[in-house]
Amino acid sequence: MIAIPLTAFLLVAAVLFAIGLYAVIAQRTAVMVLMGIELLLNATGLNLVAFWRFTAPQDYSGQIFVIIIVTIGAIEMAIGLAIMMLLYRRHQTVQVDKYKELKG
Repeated sequence: MIAIPLTAFLLVAAVLFAIGLYAVIAQRTAVMVLMGIELLLNATGLNLVAFWRFTAPQDYSGQIFVIIIVTIGAIEMAIGLAIMMLLYRRHQTVQVDKYKELKG
């Protein structure tokens, strides 16, 4: 069995994080922004699992954190989609720039 080094996991997580950050910043549709946020959360979860595996595999705290992150991601996606559906019903568009009432 080939052992995958920690740097490979960190590199994949960094690429996922960069793609998610780009999606949040550059995309105009609400669905793509939500998908970008989901990629950011998954990159964080991958980093947690990688560090857990290579530093303290006998301790289960890394796995518990990942379960919490996946739960937060599911809740975030459900709330985000609900907000997006309400905004779509009101404005008939999914373009984030058109939602002026979301600006602080």
